Amino acid sequence: MDNFYLISSTVFFLVGFVLAVVALRSGGKQVGGLNIGIAVAGLVFQSLFLYERGELHGRCPITNGAEVLVFISWSIVIMYLVLGRAFRLSLLGVFSMPIVFLFQSIAIVYLLAADPGAQRPEKLDPWLEMHAAMSLLAYGAYGLSFVAGIMYLVQDRQIKSHQPGRLFRSLPPIRFLSDALFRLLIIGTLLLTVGIVSAFFMEKLPDALHLIVSWAVWIVYAGILAVHLLKRLAPRILSLSAIAAFIFALATLTAL
Repeated sequence: MDNFYLISSTVFFLVGFVLAVVALRSGGKQVGGLNIGIAVAGLVFQSLFLYERGELHGRCPITNGAEVLVFISWSIVIMYLVLGRAFRLSLLGVFSMPIVFLFQSIAIVYLLAADPGAQRPEKLDPWLEMHAAMSLLAYGAYGLSFVAGIMYLVQDRQIKSHQPGRLFRSLPPIRFLSDALFRLLIIGTLLLTVGIVSAFFMEKLPDALHLIVSWAVWIVYAGILAVHLLKRLAPRILSLSAIAAFIFALATLTAL
């Protein structure tokens, strides 16, 4: 049943992206509302999948690479629904859906081909659960910063082309994108800080590689924030930094 929930969620995000692109190309003005409705539906099925896997494992469902990808996807959708309207970025979901679809498609293939089954711990460590959950929620915020960075570059290119299309009229003002990007980086770094600190309260400290990778990701993002606060990076440079940092963060997952 859990695979059904995951597949249903993935289909919702694919359909949502396709419908949004069609609406944008035809000049539709209700893309934001459509996007939110489909994102909520996809989130429901994501949550059902994670609940089923949590019941299977008796713990937070992040015991293998597929579950980690779904949890990050869930975090991205949660962050979008919570912050998208507050940051005046209703189209953030349109740009997020392809990433969520890609992550969950990989997860589906993995689980259908080689689902490792139940991975129940001998003893549940709440600090381990907090460490994992907060760290992956941080990846959700970083994923949205990646999306906001891409949106900024698209908007910037539209402006410089002097021939903006329909997409330009649908995108939020470029200043909103740079402000939202900066705030998402702060939120993600705060969440990752909580996740790293939680690791030091665990009954069994994570192995050295895990800690090194976690600290490496934190240093990259904290470094971007520090440089931006000290030197006020140009929005384009900040966007490129957020995109590169998220690619690096995803690459580190293979080491965990």
